[in-house]
Amino acid sequence: MTLARALRVWTAPIVQLRRPHDGIRGLMAKRRFHRGDLLMSVPLDCCYFPFASREARRLRRWNRSTLFPEMPLWLLRLSPDAQEERVSLTASVSTEDNNVLNLVLSPVEAALAISVAVRYFWWEIIKLNSKEEKSKSSSMMGPLKFRSADLYVQSLPMKEHLSYGLEGPYLSTMEDEANLHSCIEQIAWNLRDCLLSYASQEEYRLYDSHPSELDAVLLAAVYVVRTRLLRMSVLHNDCTVPDRSTGVIAPVVDFLNHSAFNYSCAACVSMRKRAVVVRAARDINVGEELTLNYRGTLKQLGNSDLVGDGDWWESRYLISTEEA
Repeated sequence: MTLARALRVWTAPIVQLRRPHDGIRGLMAKRRFHRGDLLMSVPLDCCYFPFASREARRLRRWNRSTLFPEMPLWLLRLSPDAQEERVSLTASVSTEDNNVLNLVLSPVEAALAISVAVRYFWWEIIKLNSKEEKSKSSSMMGPLKFRSADLYVQSLPMKEHLSYGLEGPYLSTMEDEANLHSCIEQIAWNLRDCLLSYASQEEYRLYDSHPSELDAVLLAAVYVVRTRLLRMSVLHNDCTVPDRSTGVIAPVVDFLNHSAFNYSCAACVSMRKRAVVVRAARDINVGEELTLNYRGTLKQLGNSDLVGDGDWWESRYLISTEEA
């Protein structure tokens, strides 16, 4: 995998392929693995920790990842202690039974969503569709090319989200879950306003000439980034008892699809190895897909996530509760 090599991610013999029955990409074993075998090791300096701290400065220190060079600046702009006007990362929606649902996006998730959206917009929308793509001024605008960031954006299912449409990304039997799309839209529009406020005059003109594309890309990026979050244990030493758990966005690890019952992998943050480590949770046969139990890794996100009852499974992963 090109992204893994670019990020210095160690992987066992595995390959990313599309599953024949539904076309979804997944990681497949190229040889037999035994329970406990190391499958993947991702350096922490490639990862993001959206809920590492409630204090803004400490949160920024935890998220000095080298994956996106522009990420630290966006995180600073979106932090609660930002010097400029604060960007609201909270949205609410009223339900038919007079309840209020609240959604809070962490500054890290928001900054990553903008970073992903901007790169996708410039390389996939402007460069391909704009008549100005050949002009010298246009080529100097937008984010600088950065191999790891560009490869990561290419690995995300942005095209799938945009092609399927996001007005109803899933069929939910739970009204509250379905209503949360409005909250995500509100936050995406706030991110759009933030992006436009920091754009140069020429960049603003190009954004303004593609308003629907920009809105769609930002909304898709918020959805995609939310699906990347995995909850996993943090180990500070050789002891197998976790010190705590945290939310992690780890490139390549997020290639693993969900399996509720027969999952084959387990992941944790190893502070001793300074890496996110994935091991075989059971014996894995050649050609078998490597999977994680998302529900097992995402327990409680406290007030960093949705305020309300339940774990809001569908709104984050776009998988029905019945499938989970």
